[in-house]
Amino acid sequence: MKKFLSVIIIIFIILTITENVYMSIRCRDINYAVTHYFTTGIFNKYKIYGMENPTISFSNGTAAFIKVEGISSESPHRKIGYTVFLEKNNSGTWKIKKVYPAQVTLQQKSF
Repeated sequence: MKKFLSVIIIIFIILTITENVYMSIRCRDINYAVTHYFTTGIFNKYKIYGMENPTISFSNGTAAFIKVEGISSESPHRKIGYTVFLEKNNSGTWKIKKVYPAQVTLQQKSF
């Protein structure tokens, strides 16, 4: 039984390390990093559905501000937007440092 448990723990550790290495390689692309952060996670309070294309507001190669819009995952599902501050670390992957709520308003038609 101890041998079986040890094998399961080793497999779990190997899978976790592999997933972390894979994500660090994929997050070298700024669009993938933003999309992954805002569309995954069970306890992610910034999770959105139907994310539209992220728009880069500013980027100098090591820091960037990106505007993201989509549908809120919480009920009632309303249109929501965020401005995200990202920094590139020494290994070349983009890390999200701060998320600012951006008020998204719907255009009203005049009659």
